[in-house]
Amino acid sequence: MTALVSFISAVAAWIVLYFDSFPALIRRWSNDDYSYCWLVVPLAIYVAWQRKDMLPKAPKSSLKTGYLALLGVVTFFFLGKIASIDALVFVSMWLSIVALVLFAFGLRSMKALFFPLLVLAFAIPPPPFINRMLTFKLRLLSSDFSVRMMQFIDIPVYREGNVIDLGMIKLHVVDACSGLRFLFPTILLGILIGYWFSNRGWQRFVVFLATVPTAILTNALRIAIVGYIARNVSVETAENFFHDASGMVIYLLSIALLVILSLVLNLFGSKEPVRYSEAPSQLYSKTKSRPALHIFIMAILLAGVFILNGKFLSTRIIPERTNFDNFPMQFGEFEGERQYFDDNILKSLGADDYLSGFFVDRKSGRKIFVLASYYNYQEPQRAAHNPVSCLLGGGGWDLSSSKDLPADPAAGRKFKMRRLILEKPGAKLLALYWFQQRGRIVTDEYLNKVYLALDAVQKHRTDGALVRLEILLNKDETVEHAQKVMNSFISNFSMILDPYIPN
Repeated sequence: MTALVSFISAVAAWIVLYFDSFPALIRRWSNDDYSYCWLVVPLAIYVAWQRKDMLPKAPKSSLKTGYLALLGVVTFFFLGKIASIDALVFVSMWLSIVALVLFAFGLRSMKALFFPLLVLAFAIPPPPFINRMLTFKLRLLSSDFSVRMMQFIDIPVYREGNVIDLGMIKLHVVDACSGLRFLFPTILLGILIGYWFSNRGWQRFVVFLATVPTAILTNALRIAIVGYIARNVSVETAENFFHDASGMVIYLLSIALLVILSLVLNLFGSKEPVRYSEAPSQLYSKTKSRPALHIFIMAILLAGVFILNGKFLSTRIIPERTNFDNFPMQFGEFEGERQYFDDNILKSLGADDYLSGFFVDRKSGRKIFVLASYYNYQEPQRAAHNPVSCLLGGGGWDLSSSKDLPADPAAGRKFKMRRLILEKPGAKLLALYWFQQRGRIVTDEYLNKVYLALDAVQKHRTDGALVRLEILLNKDETVEHAQKVMNSFISNFSMILDPYIPN
């Protein structure tokens, strides 16, 4: 009865602590790129059930490792909250389950439950920026391999970045129609395939290493098949295959290849499964085991973290500022037209105030898009974030260059900013951005998170803004010339921005 009360208390405290994080997690799972996460929890439970006979018959709580895991729970939770990184809060969720296992079954249970817990870790969606940047680099490799395949079978083709030009059709390999959107589920299934089909540990490791190359090569084959269909069947058939069924077909092909690899590797090793020896007894606590007591202490600690987080939020300072509704839409040689987002975009942006619109240079007629999103306070799902993930996530743009531009007082700009060059067939975009928060201007998203955490603790402030400017390059226009147009705008714009973003 005591054990049951302790377990229910821990579960209740866990739900209360993470209750406001569940909607964010569900939204991420509902995204097409992370929909595989819905299957992770049932898979982890199934694998744990398969290994239940490996649990120690006389479990003992592992106090040192259990409380070390709890320390990680608290650390990642507060870091995720104050630095507005929901992925860290999700890691805290996973670590809390690890801590519960250690208190309930002890370190010896890791022989049985380490693999299910590893599978469960895939329920944590990687940050969109990391996901898109990783798959972007892999798409470049995949596009290059596909061109080599088509050239090998005498199909004339030209590649520029992720654009495959076949003459009669151009294929733009982006995330939404790329087999590489299945990269993370392929890695997960590679791990499971190695576990279910391979006999030895080294074979499972080889299958795991093969997951990413397999995803790249099968996606390259997909593009090459599209090229063959376009040349020998019809362009319409090729386009339908490229955008409709090909991604799933390639995913299934990747799984089949990994299964075959696992079975082939079995020919080179013993058919006997891996045997785990009992760990030395000195690894376990020699004190009397009291799982129920330590699980109840865990429940109290989680409840304490919830109370401390609420107390921290209650002392948060929101500085006074001028609203963007009063921002002048005419200054210097520029005249602006404000745009307003619909409710869905506003919900996604999460900002408390924003400035969005186009400013036109009356002399040259050049149009500059401006978006300044301001947050009274920042937390996961409502924080200034790197705009690369948004730019790569929509409109078919590919990133060709990213670098910091140092301060240029001669051009009227006393701060550095990040410059992005994005391209797609027939268009090139120059984008500039910087984080302007609590008197600092930074361009590195991770450094910005560090300052956010420090200021949250020291100043009780997490307010701040992201400023983003974009201009489309004219035909044959150089980046340097477009940059001069932007410098002229920024020299005026930055001078009147300060009252709207508190120092």
